[in-house]
Amino acid sequence: MSATWLKLPLEPLVLRDLKVGQWVNLSGSLYTARDAALKQIFDLEADNKQPPVDLKGQLIYFVGPTPPAPGESVGSAGPTTSRRMEHFIPALIEAGVSGIMGKGPLSQSTVKELQRKGIIYLAAAGGAGAFYGSKVRGATITAYEELGPEAIYCMHIENFPAVVAIDLEGGDLFEQGPKTYRKET
Repeated sequence: MSATWLKLPLEPLVLRDLKVGQWVNLSGSLYTARDAALKQIFDLEADNKQPPVDLKGQLIYFVGPTPPAPGESVGSAGPTTSRRMEHFIPALIEAGVSGIMGKGPLSQSTVKELQRKGIIYLAAAGGAGAFYGSKVRGATITAYEELGPEAIYCMHIENFPAVVAIDLEGGDLFEQGPKTYRKET
């Protein structure tokens, strides 16, 4: 199956056409965040304050990149387990993100909330951090520099592969995929 090429940030009309199991190649700019930065955003939202960056319409990649080698933008940039971020996803929804990207399944309640709010979930391959790092053409810390790799970065990526794990119809790759290959005994 060939991949669909997508430019970031994602256009709302494009999101409707994405289906579970579809491969995408992303190019453009996205924001990164994981535990520590997401906690900061969550706390700001709870106090009715705006996040330090405008997340409306953005794709958030759950990653904490490692320091770069000389001449590189980042080191390893493999995905973080998304289920660990579930507590903070409502704050991202409130901030207006169009999609999230990480690795692994999400709970059914989160899948339903993403579907209800029109937010896509893309999965990146675990264990491929060096490969994903090679797809980053530039990275700038945009907030929470004191958090080191858990700061919010704006990453400029090119030909960054991912798979649609949850589409806007509520399809869930982590639920449907195993059913495809499960043998009845």
